[in-house]
Amino acid sequence: MNPTVTIVIPGYNRPDLLRACLKSIREYGGAGVATTVVDNASPESLEQVRIAFPEVRWIRLEHNVGYAGANNLGLNSVESPYVCLLNADAELLPGTIDRSLQYLASHPEAAAATPRNVGFDGKTQPFLSPEHTLTMAWLRDSALHLIAPNLRVFQSWQMSGFDWNRTQQVATTQTTCLIVRTEFHRKIGGMDERLFLFYNDVDYCRRLREHGPIAYVAEAAVLHHGSASVKTAPWVERQLWSDRSRYYRKWYGLHGWAATATACLSRLAARCLSQVVTGRIGSLPRTWREGVELLAACRAGSQDGV
Repeated sequence: MNPTVTIVIPGYNRPDLLRACLKSIREYGGAGVATTVVDNASPESLEQVRIAFPEVRWIRLEHNVGYAGANNLGLNSVESPYVCLLNADAELLPGTIDRSLQYLASHPEAAAATPRNVGFDGKTQPFLSPEHTLTMAWLRDSALHLIAPNLRVFQSWQMSGFDWNRTQQVATTQTTCLIVRTEFHRKIGGMDERLFLFYNDVDYCRRLREHGPIAYVAEAAVLHHGSASVKTAPWVERQLWSDRSRYYRKWYGLHGWAATATACLSRLAARCLSQVVTGRIGSLPRTWREGVELLAACRAGSQDGV
């Protein structure tokens, strides 16, 4: 009997979090759920987790293909009507899958549904965002929101007026836990693997919405630790700017590249000015080198973001 939902989890470091994630699926996923873990060439061994969950399909990669690539590999040849992209640093709660599926069953026009993301303090995390426009490519990523956070445009970006207690359509969600109709996942060709780690969720949502709306389901929830598996990687910030540039070049052409590069320069200038004002002159050379590296990452991303 084919499952109703196939969950795919890219695994990278933090076996403790992956174990907790799989344990939550075993407890709350239900009988109609099948799970695949894609061990994305994790430097930390995940072997003991694999042994502890023999019911899970396991794919071990010899090199890291990125978040998008791992998800696509895990969802190859899926026969279930729904797929679920689930991060290893997330845990299902009672009703997470069932309530999301109930929404999709009663709204056949919807392409996908995402539950509320909550932290260990019980508070809802900011995991939704409006469309990633050229304006936000510059205003948000330039760090101006740190200087004038109360400007209306930044309040809009942060969705400060969003009613988290009401189920409704949204533009963009992180793929902490996203349940998608398999037919739509296939129609758009899965995730864009050129977006190695960041912005692949933004791009994925944008293309999904061409086939149907994405819904935030307030009655369902997932416990989220928050990007814990990659926080300590030294290359993360460079990858962020590379993927950011790649995304905006893909959707906005040279204007997207220009907005991203200008934002990167603005952020570098702000960091340098802050160090001068606070008397940390000795940190300037290092900050400048790091800024140049990020600009190089932007340039590299723009070259194949088309």
